[in-house]
Amino acid sequence: MTDTALTPSALLAGLPARQGFGDATLIRLAPGAIDLGGGNPSTDLLPLDVYRDAFHEVTDSDRLAPLLKYSPAAGLPELRSAIAAREGVSSERVLITNGGAHGLALAVLSLLDPGDLIVVDDPVYPLFLRVLDLIGVEVAAIRVGSDGIDTDELERRLREGLRPKALFTVPTFQNPSGVTLSVEKEAALVALAEKYGFTIIADDPYRAISSPGFVVPERRSFRGSDHVLAVNTFSKTLGPGLRLGWIVLPAALSERVTWLRNRLDGQTSGILQAVVTRMLADERLDPSISAAGAEYAVKARALTAALRAEFGNEVEVAEPRGGFFAWARLIGDVDFTRLFEAAQDRGVFYQRGEWFAAAGEGYRGFLRLSFSEVSSEDLTEGVSRLALAWRELTARG
Repeated sequence: MTDTALTPSALLAGLPARQGFGDATLIRLAPGAIDLGGGNPSTDLLPLDVYRDAFHEVTDSDRLAPLLKYSPAAGLPELRSAIAAREGVSSERVLITNGGAHGLALAVLSLLDPGDLIVVDDPVYPLFLRVLDLIGVEVAAIRVGSDGIDTDELERRLREGLRPKALFTVPTFQNPSGVTLSVEKEAALVALAEKYGFTIIADDPYRAISSPGFVVPERRSFRGSDHVLAVNTFSKTLGPGLRLGWIVLPAALSERVTWLRNRLDGQTSGILQAVVTRMLADERLDPSISAAGAEYAVKARALTAALRAEFGNEVEVAEPRGGFFAWARLIGDVDFTRLFEAAQDRGVFYQRGEWFAAAGEGYRGFLRLSFSEVSSEDLTEGVSRLALAWRELTARG
């Protein structure tokens, strides 16, 4: 009898299993549990009225039937133009994607070859490392400080011979640390990219989610350089179920990245693009996003206040100025693997700091705590449960 067993491709067979961040087998969310591990926006804070009106306009218009056809691989011209106006770039550099992960995959496939070297944030957004599995590259970690990736350390290592093909960073409300790349470091990073010939992949999904009074940098250095490929998404402002994002490409790559996209999924839903085009033109949209940012700031304060009240000098945490996460460090000689399980036994889940290490086993004792979906009351209760698990372990010694 002939053996008809399927033989996967080398890529498929070589993909490592998920471990840590994103591994659903590690999550135990019993009824009543409080999830401080997610990255969803609160559905209560999404602009549902703007959504509904835009959908009605699209479905009730004469343009509905044409939108059911294939749309251009780069996206509908009107949506590309609307995004380009907000980004301060030409529309030819904008390509519409099926969310941020799709944009990151296109960036990696467009810039890197097997065996290339890429510099990444440390701590890093772990799912980007999973995208790199598509290629097979070497990773060099550069520490993220209070004002973004450490450009002084990067410059030193470049002088010593480090030669990356690309660099990945989350410049605004970085995931997981929550810090924002300063204007000075942004300019320094671009200068290094242009001097040493690498491309910056700037993943910026939290940029619009800022606390009142915090001024997000305009990223003029990024926009003005042909060594930056910017990735963004509507997932944090309009919801991840939309599956719509964009990338701003270096002018020299825009045509060829469109060719690549044509060979993969080909297009993004024309109907969704038309809906979002109308939403971007709705004068209610930007105020609603700003109002959401103010509500997230209230939740962030509730979370950090609860951490300081429960843990006192045993916790280090900065006040988030935007985004969805607080990056906290618990100080003590505790088995943090046992703490993670004990916390879930008490009904609270979070993301362990070790899962965000770009290399090695760093960030022991750090926790990424999400405040976006959870009420202020549940944030306080979740921290109380975490503190109870902590005290039980420390009491045992």
